[in-house]
Amino acid sequence: MPEDINISVAKIVSTPSQSSWSQAYNAGKLFAVLSLEKEIEEVPEKDYLNILGKELLETLEQEFFTLEVKDLESIKKSVQTTIKKIPENVGCSFIIGSIVDHVLYVFIQGEGKVALKRGEEFGIILESDKNELKASSGILKGGDLVILQTKQFKDIISTNILISALDHQPPGDIAEALAPIIHKQENGGAAAILIELKEKEESQILPDAQSSQQQIDTASQPRDSKSFTNYFYPLAYKLKFPKLKSLEHSRKMFLTIAAVVVLVLILAVFLAISAQNNAKIEAAFREIYPQAQKKYDEGQSLLDLNKNLARDSFTQSLKILNENKSKFPKNSKEEKQILVLLEKVNRELEASSPEKIAQNLDRSKISISIENGSGLEGTAGKASDFLKGKGYNIVSTANADSYNYKGTTIKVKNSTNAYLNLLKKDLSEKYTISNTSSDLSQDSTVDALVIIGK
Repeated sequence: MPEDINISVAKIVSTPSQSSWSQAYNAGKLFAVLSLEKEIEEVPEKDYLNILGKELLETLEQEFFTLEVKDLESIKKSVQTTIKKIPENVGCSFIIGSIVDHVLYVFIQGEGKVALKRGEEFGIILESDKNELKASSGILKGGDLVILQTKQFKDIISTNILISALDHQPPGDIAEALAPIIHKQENGGAAAILIELKEKEESQILPDAQSSQQQIDTASQPRDSKSFTNYFYPLAYKLKFPKLKSLEHSRKMFLTIAAVVVLVLILAVFLAISAQNNAKIEAAFREIYPQAQKKYDEGQSLLDLNKNLARDSFTQSLKILNENKSKFPKNSKEEKQILVLLEKVNRELEASSPEKIAQNLDRSKISISIENGSGLEGTAGKASDFLKGKGYNIVSTANADSYNYKGTTIKVKNSTNAYLNLLKKDLSEKYTISNTSSDLSQDSTVDALVIIGK
């Protein structure tokens, strides 16, 4: 997104129950509200909807932030990959939004609504009452307020109540006004996220920057005929004409002088055009390079906090460099600087790829407990032998709390979250993975728990 925009976000989420769960989520320019519902008698375990919801949001985040190009079609594919993980017997209201360069992309799976307030106007930009994926996009303006709403939220909060709450209030105050209404209802599926765009104030140009800009503007403007005359007149004035002995001699001398003057004029024009082109190249470089450098620096600062967001920043830097590197002459100092930064960005993208991270992990450093969730004798022992063959540290095998697991569940501590994708990849060679999460209790004696289901 251009740097002249700030985003303010507020969330409203109801209290979950055993049969319904909801969440409002945002990371960078990605936003979502999700509600899941299931009959109580069909819920296999207490935290089933919570685990499923977190897995869906983690999948959406991973798919979105690995996109090199973010547009309606590419983001839609990320959403489609995510919703494939929703079981058929689970009711879902999933509303996703993303802002890329002032363009809002929104998607609805199941029932839900996306509203927009612009100035004194209010309207619905996307709504669905069917269990199918709907998508839309449009350009946002500074001051716009976008509201993503689950089905349960829009059923509780009528349009009139919502409009009344939106009356010239910031997102935080709106959320405080609507939250009590939501929490009065015994409905764990109500959730909404409010996204407000604010224009940044234009920064003042420093005196040295002003001076530099004035110099550029002067150099980039073609000189008029008077300017050229003033430039060349001193040269012509200094030429000394000898006395001519004959007309022929005089004609030859005149032609020689004329040729010299023409050559001088051509050289001056060439130099003026060259200076103009150089000024344009320098101005373009000052506009492009800092943008790419800033995104690269952002990625560096996010590496230890959120590798997905870091990778997204590196990808944005890569896009800026690739789209603009052809604007600079071959072997110019500008091109060389662009290529150096491009090499750094590519190096970071390669190092932050899931495959590269997995390669650098030592399987023996993570302790794992394996449980039999299928009821079939020897299931945990076979899984233990399989993972030991991969180099993992298996510390125990046991029976799970139930034999009703429909697939393999993987849980890791948040501190060992880096191993989650590696475990999933290795186990997928032999087992069907149904659930993954990084919410294993920090008090657990092992780093990871694997439950082998049917």
